[in-house]
Amino acid sequence: MRMGRAAIFVSLALSIGVAPLVAHAQQPAGPPPQIQAAQTFLMSWGGEKWDEMKAVTADTVTVKVGPGVYTLAPATHKSDVQLTLPFRGLSTVRTDGKVTGVKVDEMAFKMGDKEMRGPAMVDLKEDNGTFRVTGVSLASTQP
Repeated sequence: MRMGRAAIFVSLALSIGVAPLVAHAQQPAGPPPQIQAAQTFLMSWGGEKWDEMKAVTADTVTVKVGPGVYTLAPATHKSDVQLTLPFRGLSTVRTDGKVTGVKVDEMAFKMGDKEMRGPAMVDLKEDNGTFRVTGVSLASTQP
């Protein structure tokens, strides 16, 4: 009798312990943290969601568009340049094996009534596994 109860108890304990592991293994993996940070930054900047943007940026972000240098300050809701959605093509950039940024195949910026587009780079800084956006630069400027 005791042996039967013990077998049931062990079976129950194993099934409870294995079920969460199977469920966890079936969940799709999300994007890498650097891609997630860049994507959150770009989507929140394009939609002017300042509080979401502050969570993934430094205090100020330097934005270089061609020869011009602009400032983005999420804490004060100030931007000298606006990101125009959509953007496309995010890929990780590494230097000496360390993540340094995310390449964007195509982005568009608006400065006043002037719009520039082309490939861009989102500069990242890692701090304890968390990525923060520190800068953005638009490589070529095509109106």
